Amino acid sequence: MKKLLTIAALSGFQGEICAPCEEIEIIRVDEKPLYEVLKQVKSKYVCVADGGFAFSDSKEYLSELDGATADIVVFEGGCLIKTAILKGLPAKLCADRFTAEVFGAMDAKSVLNADFKPLNLYPVAPEYSPETEERLYDALAEFKKCKAKLSKEVYSFVFDAFLKKLIMFYIRAAVAIREKRLEAEKLKEFDAKLKENIVLYLALEKKFYPADIKKLREKDFKIGFIQYNKFKKLIK
Repeated sequence: MKKLLTIAALSGFQGEICAPCEEIEIIRVDEKPLYEVLKQVKSKYVCVADGGFAFSDSKEYLSELDGATADIVVFEGGCLIKTAILKGLPAKLCADRFTAEVFGAMDAKSVLNADFKPLNLYPVAPEYSPETEERLYDALAEFKKCKAKLSKEVYSFVFDAFLKKLIMFYIRAAVAIREKRLEAEKLKEFDAKLKENIVLYLALEKKFYPADIKKLREKDFKIGFIQYNKFKKLIK
């Protein structure tokens, strides 16, 4: 029986779960880096899960996956990426769920917006760290270089992924500043660099739902106690 879907469960995943059928496999990514584990995958598509997940009760989507030709299959709350694309990524570009999805997508040619949902994903966003900032900036730099070459549907997928990531990144960074784990100057520097992707910069101003980001910039991203509590609830 050929494998159609592999769930790569990162270290944020807790508990045990069994694959519902032979066409699906689950691999734990605990000690080895994600890119090394992906080299061993033989299924058609991969879904990277950085938190909990639960499979759909129905398996009817498997026949659609078997016949699918798109490089990316998008469903509510997540996506599947062709294994061949992820295997071609360098180690640095396939370090976590976000980098695997956006760098994989920037190598993709086609997207299928599926009307099925193979599983529910319950992601775990990482705390602010210099490593997460560096990965995000590297991805943004690559997007700036290649965005003109992306198909319309791939561009839309990548843009949306960046916007969601940026919103959570700024929320967590502001919390880290309040908790004195991060110098405000670091986020100001990142924010200035984001202007290199001006369309994303402006979209963030419109979509940053927790607060008025223009006012946050005026205050050097230093938030008060009430705003801090609001931001903390958003990242739990």
